[in-house]
Amino acid sequence: MELNKWAAGFVFVLTGFIFLVISFALSESTVLWAISLGASIVLNIAGTAMLVQSIKSRKESI
Repeated sequence: MELNKWAAGFVFVLTGFIFLVISFALSESTVLWAISLGASIVLNIAGTAMLVQSIKSRKESI
């Protein structure tokens, strides 16, 4: 289960990074820019939280 949480967190962070790159690639501040930036923030925070929980539970099991 720890590996699944780690993998999911990693995928969330990578997806958030992709949305961040997309928001940089858009030239104008549009609704699409706001959506991609918002998705990036949410996915990066969620992914980081999952990774921290995975690391914390792995430390406790050692």
